Amino acid sequence: MSIEAVGITKRFGRFAALDNVDLTIPSGELVALLGPSGSGKTTLLRIIAGLEFADSGTVRFDGSDITDQSARERRVGFVFQHYALFRHMTVFENIAFGLRVRPRKLRPAKDEIEQRVKDLLSLIQLENLAHRYPAQLSGGQRQRVALARALAVEPSVLLLDEPFGALDAKVRLELRRWLRQLHDEIHITSVFVTHDQEEALEVADRVVVMNQGHIEQVGSPDEVYNYPATPFVYRFLGNVNLFHGRIDEGQTYLHAAADPGRVASHNGSRTVYVRPHWLEIRRQPGDENYFRATIKHINSAGPVVKVEAVSEWGSPVHIELSQERFRDLQLTRDEAVFVTPKEVKVFDGDPAA
Repeated sequence: MSIEAVGITKRFGRFAALDNVDLTIPSGELVALLGPSGSGKTTLLRIIAGLEFADSGTVRFDGSDITDQSARERRVGFVFQHYALFRHMTVFENIAFGLRVRPRKLRPAKDEIEQRVKDLLSLIQLENLAHRYPAQLSGGQRQRVALARALAVEPSVLLLDEPFGALDAKVRLELRRWLRQLHDEIHITSVFVTHDQEEALEVADRVVVMNQGHIEQVGSPDEVYNYPATPFVYRFLGNVNLFHGRIDEGQTYLHAAADPGRVASHNGSRTVYVRPHWLEIRRQPGDENYFRATIKHINSAGPVVKVEAVSEWGSPVHIELSQERFRDLQLTRDEAVFVTPKEVKVFDGDPAA
C-alpha cells in the first residue's frame, strides 16, 4: 500500500505544524519521520492515520483519495509510545480485541481469531506469555504486544509514534533490530516517528528529515547522513563542528589556518562543517590547512575515543579517534596538538555562522 501526502497544511491557532508538505512512500517501505520536537512529524503521522485532519491537502492510499475517511475506514494499525494496552485483559485478549469488536458480519470465526492470535504471538516471540497481564510484562514485551494488536486486524499500513521512546537504551536497541527483522518478514508499508537519529538510520529504508513544519530531505540513511541537502540535516544527524573558513581556488581553509595573503578571496567567509571523526590529530603540522588546539578531556570508554579540545581561537572542538589511533598517539590532557580536517562540508548560500 503506497502513501501519498500532497500539499498538507495544518495549523493549531497561529502555529503552523505543517506547511504545504508533500511526501510519497512506496509500498512495502519502512520509513522514519525524523526531527526535533515541534518539527511536525507526529502531526503528519496522525493525519496519515486519520486521527487528525489537515486544513488543506490530500492523503492517498494506493492512489485513492482517503482524505475525509476516519482511521477505522482507512484500516490503519497505530502503535502508541505508551502501549495503551487494556490492563484487565490478558496478552491474548489484548491482541484479539480488535477482531472481537468487529461488526458481526465482518468478525472472523472464534477458531480463526484464536489461530491468528497464536500466529502473532509466535511472530512477536511471546507464545509462553499469552495468559499474562500487561502489569506482568517488561516494557519491551508490552510494546511487542501493542504491535501484535495493531497487526491483528490486518491493517493497510502500520504507523508507529515514538514506539520505543518509553524504553531504556538497551531495550530500545533490541526492539529496533527486532522491528527491522519483523518488517523484512511481513513487508507491510510502515511509518514510524522518532527523534532518535541513530534509531532512524539503523532501522529505516528511507528517512524523512523534518524541521519547523517542512521536509528538509528524504533519502536512504546513507544519503541523508553522508550527503545532507541542508545545513540543518548535517547538524541534526550526528555531532558536528562549525568553523569559520574561506574558499580559495576550490580549497576550503579553516579559521586562521592558511596564509592570510591567499585567503583574502572575494568569496568571503563561510561556515565550514566537519564531523568529529573527520578531524585528525597530529603532533606535527601535516599541511597548510591545520590549526592548533589543546586537549582538555579524553573519554576512551567504548569503541571510539572522544576527545574534547580547545582551538587556538578559543572555541571547543570535538574529535573522535579509533582506539588504535589513540594508542598510537598516547594523548594526554593539556597537550598541545595540531588538528587537520580530512573532509569538510560547505553549503551553497550558507553564510558564516
